[in-house]
Parts: sequence; C-alpha cells; structure tokens
Amino acid sequence: MTLAYIINDLLFVVPCILLLLLVFWDQLKTPTIFWIFTGGSLFLAVSLWGTYIYFLFDTPVYHLLIAVFSMFFGVLIFSSACRYNFWQGLFIIAVVKSYSENVRFLSYDFYFLLKGTLPRQPILQIALITTLLTVLTFPAIWLLYKKLMRPALDYTVSLAVWKWVWLIPVSGNAVYTVTVAPECSSYSLRPENGFFLIPPLWAFLTFSTYAVLLKMMIDVNKNAVLRENLHLSETQIAAQQKQMELLQSNIRKTSRIRHDIRHHFLAMEGLLKDNDIEGLKAYIHQSIALFPVQSAKVFCDSPAVNSLLCYYMEQAEKEQADISANVSLQDVIPIPDAELCIIIGNLLENAVEACQRMKSQERFLDVKLSMPSSSILMVQVCNSYEGTVQQMADGSFLSSKRKAQKGIGLSSVLSITEKYNGIARIEHQKQLFQVSVIISQNP
Repeated sequence: MTLAYIINDLLFVVPCILLLLLVFWDQLKTPTIFWIFTGGSLFLAVSLWGTYIYFLFDTPVYHLLIAVFSMFFGVLIFSSACRYNFWQGLFIIAVVKSYSENVRFLSYDFYFLLKGTLPRQPILQIALITTLLTVLTFPAIWLLYKKLMRPALDYTVSLAVWKWVWLIPVSGNAVYTVTVAPECSSYSLRPENGFFLIPPLWAFLTFSTYAVLLKMMIDVNKNAVLRENLHLSETQIAAQQKQMELLQSNIRKTSRIRHDIRHHFLAMEGLLKDNDIEGLKAYIHQSIALFPVQSAKVFCDSPAVNSLLCYYMEQAEKEQADISANVSLQDVIPIPDAELCIIIGNLLENAVEACQRMKSQERFLDVKLSMPSSSILMVQVCNSYEGTVQQMADGSFLSSKRKAQKGIGLSSVLSITEKYNGIARIEHQKQLFQVSVIISQNP
C-alpha cells in the first residue's frame, strides 16, 4: 500500500470522524476521551483494511461485500460510543459515508476535467483535490447534520421509522459501489460520453433526497407536537369553561338566596318573638342545608393556570388519588402563561393517566409551584405509577400510550425548559415518578 493510498484513505475517513464528533459530542458515552480514541482508531483501522482489500479484489461483488462489512462495523463502533440505537446509527453512518464517497467521486471528476482521463489507482493529485473539496463542502454537510439530522434524530416521535428509513442511504451506497463506481474507469476511454456530468448530478440527487427526507421527518414530528398542544388547549378551554359554569351556577344560587332572604328573616323574627330558640336553631340549620354553594378552588391568580390545576386535580380525585397542591406564584411569572400551561398541563395529564393505569389503590398526586424570586420559577409534579418506565439510551422516555414512540408531552416540557436555559430533572423509583423544572429568567 503506497503513501497515496494511505493519504486518500485518511481523507475519506477523517472528515467523517470529525463531523460525527462535532455534531454528536453531547451524545458520547462516558468516559468521552476513551470513546473518541477507541472509536477513531477502530474507524481508521477498518478503513485502511477495507481500502487494501478493495484494490486487492477489484470486482463489484467484493467491493459491495467490503462496503457492507465496513459500514456494519462502523455502525457498531458508533452505536457503542453514542446514545443512539443501531438503526439510527446505521442511517447516520450511511449518510456520512455517502458524503465521503461523493467528495472522492467529485475529485475524480475535477481530475478528469484537467487531464482528460482517470487514474487507475489513487494518486497524490487526487488527494490534493479531495482536500480542497472537503474544505469547501464540509460546512454544507455540517449544516445538514446540525439543522436536519440532529432534530430528526432527537425529536422524531416514532422510533419505528428508523427501522426502515436506513434503507434509503444504504441502497444509495450499494448502487454507487456496484454500478456507478465501476463504470467510471470506462469513461476515461470514451471521454465524449460526458463523464464530468455524472458526479455532480449524483451528489445533488443523493443529498437533496436526504435533505427532503429529514425535513419530512421533522415536519411530521412538528405536526404531532401541534396536535398534542391542540389537545392541551382544548383541555384548558374545557377546564376554563367548567370554572365559568361553576361560577355562573354560584351566582344564580346567590341570586335565589338574596330573593328569599326576606322571607327567612321574617320567619326567624317570628321564632324570636315566640322565644323559640330551639326552633330558630333548627330553622337556621335547615336553611343552610337548602342552599349548598360549591365554591371554585383558587390556586393562583392566573385564570389559565388555575383552571388547569382545578381540572386535573378533579380528575385525580375521581381516580381516588390522594392529592396535594402547594402553589405560590407572584403576579408576574418569568414565562408566558401559555408556555407555563404547556408545562403544567403535560405533566399533570401524564400524572393523572399514570394514576388511571394503576391497579393498586395507593394513588397520589403532589403538585408544587413556587417562585423563590421574581425571576425563578419552580415546578414539581410527583405521582404514583405502576409498570416499567421505558427510557432510551439518549435519556428520552417512550410513551405509555403509543408503542415505540417518544412521549410528546415530556418532549414539549423539555423543549420549553431548554428554550429558557432552565433545568429539568426526571426521577423514577419503585412507584414514584417525579419531574422537577427550574426556569430562571434574567430580569
């Protein structure tokens, strides 16, 4: 293996490793340095071995087998070092491998435009062109991974989609290895066939497909979040309507009492004139029983937040759960009421549903809302639950209602918390599930 082989191979794998580190640094398992050194070394070793075998057995079938083995081994390394599952890792590695292949393909295209022929083996001129193209195109692939790949990976609700979507980049790699790459050398004998058009068209079609696919996955997730927020808004409206109906009922009852109060006073005056104290006591007792007034609970001054608290506390009471609420909010809250309602609504809905699924009677729901200062908001919801909490390697939780899908409610809570640079802590042990959120807004 010549120096040109090694340099060209390093230019193939080093940008891949650098891209993965830049985009997925926060998803590396600890100890981070160990996984960087081990994973990077293994990637380089597999790549060098694959290149050697690739040129040793110069047939499309062997090339495909080597490509499949190298990709599979790369996915195992990536999945071991990061908190993504195997199928997500397969998609990530297939796309980044496609990037390096396209850069190399374009390098041969530029060499062809300069020389009018294609080299049979890797040479240093190709390495120089590859270096320049990598420098020029790396920002674009970084943006693709940062703006599309990461959101699609982190916020896609359905995890089942990753079991199939990897077929697209892997199939593209297979087509390139079996049909496109082997045909390149023949064009050096027939330059009139227009070889220079194939690499840019192939690169454009490949990465436009990836971009559209990732954008569609993100949009599907956004629609799911919007549906969940719409459901929460409908719940909030229903809760406020119930509070309004209760208030109107109390007003009507108060009006009837005011209308009849003169008659009650006259009756009590007659009992007093007759000095019938026992009769007066009995009459007062009967009158109180005739006019029960159900008072609306008031947890805080915010109508929207108060209605949600009343609604879900009532739902928890229907499930015979022991409830407690400690609410102490100031007039001005660090975040808009709408976003606070998303946090409270999602957490309380999850808590009530957990109580509903319990067979045991030891149900409870504890809510705490407080503001230690005018710029700090603390939310804590603690509830009972039964069963197993399904948590992924990246820390996200799977929904108890939708199979193989992430919990949208918790994702919304974490998204708002992250928006305000807050802290969210999720704990679960035995039959206790607790979510604590702290949001600090600089005045």
